[in-house]
Amino acid sequence: MHFDVVHAADPRFRGGASSALRAELKAAKQWGVSCGLLPFLGQRTRELGVFDSRTAAAIEQADTVWLTGSEEATCDILLAHHPAVFERMPRSPVRLQPRRVVCVVHHPLFDGNRVPQYDLGVVERVLDRLFGVPVVFAPVGPKVRSQFDSIGTESPALLRHDLWNMIDLAEWSFPQRTAPTGTVNLGRHSRADPAKWPSSADELRAAYPDTPDFAIKVLGGAPMSIQPWIGSNWQISPFAQNSVSDFLRLLDFYVYFHSPQWVEAFGLCIAEAMASGLVTMLDPSFESLFEDGAVYCKVAETRNVIERFVASPSTYLQQSNAARELVRRKFAIDQYPQRMERLCDDLELSRPSTLKCSRTAVFAKTVADKAPGSLPRLMGKKRRILFVATNGIGLGHITRLMAIAERLPEDMDPIFFTRSAGSALAYARGHAVDYTPSGLAIGVTDDSWNRAYAQELLTAVEAFDVSAVVFDGNRPFPGLIAVAENRRDLAWIWIRRALWRLDHDFDPCSQDIFDMVIEPGEFAHDEDDGPTRDMLGTVAVPPVLLLDPGTRMPRNEAAGKLGVDPGRFTVAVQLGSQRNFDFEDLPGLIFAGLVRRNIQTVQVLNPLAKPSKQERPGVLRTSVYPLAEYVSAIDLLVTTAGYNSFHESILGGIPSIFVPNEAPEMDDQHLRAVYAQTAGLGLCLRYSELDRVETTLDLALSDAFRTEVRRRLARVGYVNGAAMAANAIEQLVFSIRADRPLHASIARS
Repeated sequence: MHFDVVHAADPRFRGGASSALRAELKAAKQWGVSCGLLPFLGQRTRELGVFDSRTAAAIEQADTVWLTGSEEATCDILLAHHPAVFERMPRSPVRLQPRRVVCVVHHPLFDGNRVPQYDLGVVERVLDRLFGVPVVFAPVGPKVRSQFDSIGTESPALLRHDLWNMIDLAEWSFPQRTAPTGTVNLGRHSRADPAKWPSSADELRAAYPDTPDFAIKVLGGAPMSIQPWIGSNWQISPFAQNSVSDFLRLLDFYVYFHSPQWVEAFGLCIAEAMASGLVTMLDPSFESLFEDGAVYCKVAETRNVIERFVASPSTYLQQSNAARELVRRKFAIDQYPQRMERLCDDLELSRPSTLKCSRTAVFAKTVADKAPGSLPRLMGKKRRILFVATNGIGLGHITRLMAIAERLPEDMDPIFFTRSAGSALAYARGHAVDYTPSGLAIGVTDDSWNRAYAQELLTAVEAFDVSAVVFDGNRPFPGLIAVAENRRDLAWIWIRRALWRLDHDFDPCSQDIFDMVIEPGEFAHDEDDGPTRDMLGTVAVPPVLLLDPGTRMPRNEAAGKLGVDPGRFTVAVQLGSQRNFDFEDLPGLIFAGLVRRNIQTVQVLNPLAKPSKQERPGVLRTSVYPLAEYVSAIDLLVTTAGYNSFHESILGGIPSIFVPNEAPEMDDQHLRAVYAQTAGLGLCLRYSELDRVETTLDLALSDAFRTEVRRRLARVGYVNGAAMAANAIEQLVFSIRADRPLHASIARS
């Protein structure tokens, strides 16, 4: 299998390097260059999680083939993006064989204080030894090239031509701009890094005047260090998907100055502003790159220069056109064929015989079947994933894991290692299950059980030859942590739900052992004030449920399974396992009230509930799992406000009475239930509110209530986060890992 170009890059990055990568992929598709992507996860930071969504979309739209490093493949050119990604050797060899390796230097060697940003020698050795061919470095602009020149004989081999970032002008096609006649809108977009901003109050106010005739607009946030200097005429907005082009439409001038500490390797934000036709004001140090496309001045001269352009609309229009023309001539993806020819000449490779070749048919045969929302990836050896469920009070932990496992791609093989009493349910759904009883079930101490559990877990990891461990539980217990600390060669993922109680003890360091923490979406998230809210380093996905919308049984079939008459109004009551919480007299009052009203009632027994011989006259009894399959036969549901039951009701559009389990160790079910009631999506009935049973039933059974609840529920949009969680795990498992030193990433006995 051969590619013209393979891009080795960290797809989690956001900012200029990722924008440049997206333009490369788009240009390659447009000009028929066969292209692969080698996801290379570099240094670990808490802010980085899954692939950047825009980069993932570009990979899919460009039909770029996702390589995992285990395939036997060749390419003419490997472009290794951003030196800091390649400062460490990965745990496993990469079988891709390039003819040439080019390290694209998207970040300068030194900052403005001459502090090294990465070890150039290490980067060169890692790439040389990983791919077995000499490495050439490609500056993305003259500022980077001048830094290479400054190190003299220590400089590695460089391309003769800078490998500028590219811009798709079609994405920045705006109507012809005119000089402002009233308030002048000027601004910029960038990360909220203090070094990317002027370093003093005087310089900031000179660049962005605090006067009524100017409106300052900023996208991407402003660092705390400059906020005391900000004027009253500022409008600051966070980055949002596809927000940059809309933001630039609002401006008349683009003004970009930064502190002396910062060295801009290229300045893609500047190129985007120029592509949109903005008159762009820069420090003179940018002139060798952006030439006549920008206006150069000292920061103190900004206002005077702007006023000259405002006073001369023809000059403003001329400069606006010059900005777009400069981008078209130097940076537009239309220049890709010439750019590739220069690159091949610099590398002493034969030029491509045609830049309109088609990708070989082998790709279509070897790309894995895609799960919803996943990316095209070459099918290879199956990776086994060990799903570890704690022994919860109910079925939430193991159900969430099954929801994710059943959405993994075909070449990922889930195996369940669980102490959950619901393990038989996983087995019944076709999953391989290794059951380990909890300490309480076998009557041993926590210490002795954790020692035994660690040995059992390690044995399972080794026997099944797994690539990753996915844990769902409130707290990782010592036996699991012991194995995770010794098997750093695996990917460790924690599925951790939100809505912890305020008084719950949570150690933020408990997530440090994991490579990824995935937080299933919480409908009541806005009112979550627990210790896990807004923690850095988590991958947030929408609510995770076992069944997707529209997968429920038809009413007649579901009614037959439940044993109820489909023609009658039906109330189902499912109050969980009640293994840690006694609802006392409440269930009896609910059943009595329903029977007295001659309502067809079915008690749905939780599979984990303690056996009970208690018969309730006039109430049918059944045990089904998952209940969400049968909700088409249910007109009103009385259920707990646990994560799964709550979200199945809300997102499944079922009018419900929520009875929270208020045991102190549980998540804040009372908060969930009250939130739903306040939002008009259900009712809350606490176990102690015996005097409210009758009025609650009257309201819940009224046509007006159920009609309004269904109307509101129908407005709730829903995407199952289980598929997104599965994609996040896939991205981690099938990427090349070099996010920690090699000594810290290999298995220990």
